[in-house]
Amino acid sequence: MIFRSLASSSFGNAYVVEDAETRILLECGLTVKKLQRLSDFSLASFGACLVSHEHKDHAKSVGEIAARGVAVYMSPGTADALGLGGGVELVEHLEQFSVGTLDIVPFTTFHDAAEPLGFLVKSRIDGDVLAFATDTVNLRYKFPGLSILAVEANYDAQILERSERLPEKVRRRITNSHMEIGTLCEYLSQLDLSRCREIYLLHLSDAMSRENEFVRRVRAVVPKNITITVCDKEKK
Repeated sequence: MIFRSLASSSFGNAYVVEDAETRILLECGLTVKKLQRLSDFSLASFGACLVSHEHKDHAKSVGEIAARGVAVYMSPGTADALGLGGGVELVEHLEQFSVGTLDIVPFTTFHDAAEPLGFLVKSRIDGDVLAFATDTVNLRYKFPGLSILAVEANYDAQILERSERLPEKVRRRITNSHMEIGTLCEYLSQLDLSRCREIYLLHLSDAMSRENEFVRRVRAVVPKNITITVCDKEKK
């Protein structure tokens, strides 16, 4: 299985997951025009698009994606928040569904959204397992047998604390809806990552993160053979 980031920031999020037979899009928080360009003008090749929650930087082009014939999956709460009465596939926490050769299990995440989800994706072709979780303050699942982990690492509490001019409302939203790097490292230290080969850090804050420091801190708590990648704002 291959995981590839097209864009990862508060300005827009989109990721590609594929095995030898099936290709899906995780998030559609960019314009369709930009998604086409970043995916090499191959939107028709996606078997589905999975949407974690209703915020624009994750669901911007959901209507156009569905109108182009791509099956779009999301929770009932997300569909209601987006005002979508039909045309999308509704999925529930821990209820498995399949897209081509990929078996997918949605799971609850913790964000200021109606009914946000992460996704566990397993390929029946190569046996790889991916866990994808963005815009969540924490995670409560162990995910045995992971090959790839794509997870939010949004901010550093020390940087946030020093940001005295930041409005208190914004400060509270960050701490109550996004994952702090220390929280992530504590979580990673509790996982069995013996089969994991790649960790992708998603959705880093421009002002509240330090890329090299985040990689260093994650490196200190995971096996040395794992590749750690910070996903860029936009595909280069």
